[in-house]
Amino acid sequence: MRDRSDTGTPQGISGNPGYPHRNEGNTTIPSRIADGCVLITGGLGFVGATLAKSLVEAGNSVTLLDSVTPAGSTAEALGLVEDPLVTCVQGDVTDPKTFEQLADDYTHIVHAAAVLGVQRVARESLLTLDVNIRGTQMCLEFAARQRDLRRALVLSTSEVYGRHANGTPETASLRLDTDSLRWSYAASKVAAEFLAMAYQAEHGVPTTIVRPFNVYGPHRSLGNAMTTFVSRALRHEEITVTGDGRQRRSWCYITDFVDGIHRCLAQDAAIGETFNIGNDSATLGIQELAYLVVELSGSRSAVRLLGDATPDVLDRAPDISKARRLLGFRPEVGLEAGVDSVIRAMREVRGALI
Repeated sequence: MRDRSDTGTPQGISGNPGYPHRNEGNTTIPSRIADGCVLITGGLGFVGATLAKSLVEAGNSVTLLDSVTPAGSTAEALGLVEDPLVTCVQGDVTDPKTFEQLADDYTHIVHAAAVLGVQRVARESLLTLDVNIRGTQMCLEFAARQRDLRRALVLSTSEVYGRHANGTPETASLRLDTDSLRWSYAASKVAAEFLAMAYQAEHGVPTTIVRPFNVYGPHRSLGNAMTTFVSRALRHEEITVTGDGRQRRSWCYITDFVDGIHRCLAQDAAIGETFNIGNDSATLGIQELAYLVVELSGSRSAVRLLGDATPDVLDRAPDISKARRLLGFRPEVGLEAGVDSVIRAMREVRGALI
């Protein structure tokens, strides 16, 4: 069934159209850092740049480390490249020389750089394993050298739960299929989690691990179901759905996810912990999502099932009870409001086609 529990009318935040309004929630629990010096690897991308925007608005200075240039990036779209509180650095996280050019006074480090995407991972599994494991170790080694580090946050993935990702708590044993390279991304993230735990145990690095669940929003690039469906709907093109379309996902809007990251960075209770961050009340099947996009966009697109595809997770929904209890995390953006904001944002960028 569709989620009708949307909160308010989508409106701009800090001049950026398409972002539904968030309440501050429980103000007795710290939910923001201020006056910090933050390094974000993979900082030009969707999650990194959106997080950086909110950090800058709170008065933090931010370094965005990425392997690509800012041109055409989410960071550029959000106006971060020219912001005096933002520094962009190009470099490879697997190369120790990349970190030699950086300072040693970061208060917070967010490691978001990764090779991802089901099709790319299956095609470039060696690169996936190398970047996601060695890159994490290089980043944590750099974190261990900081003079006043308060947090090193490692972004993992809900894929570490394998096929068993429906309401699974963080303490559950992880079981991955070993007969398909499709799971090499998940395996690399399991290794990254162990590296985070080891650097805390052996070097005293204050780490937090976050497992995101299907984060979406304006400025996310094509290659995932949400933005692909919207892009095709705005052109009245056929929308194709892999598998039988019954795969269910819980969709977490980017501002809710960023709020969860802020809380992990701000609260000492998050040190040494692993958190599922997602929206457990915005669950919908992939085929249903396609029809919702068509309806909300007023598109004439047809929806077609492609049948069997790459091995997939049938149901992926987070158990966020730990984040609620320790962090005061409360996702607020309902699915229809979130999808509508993506549609409006893509219309503005690409031009209204319908």
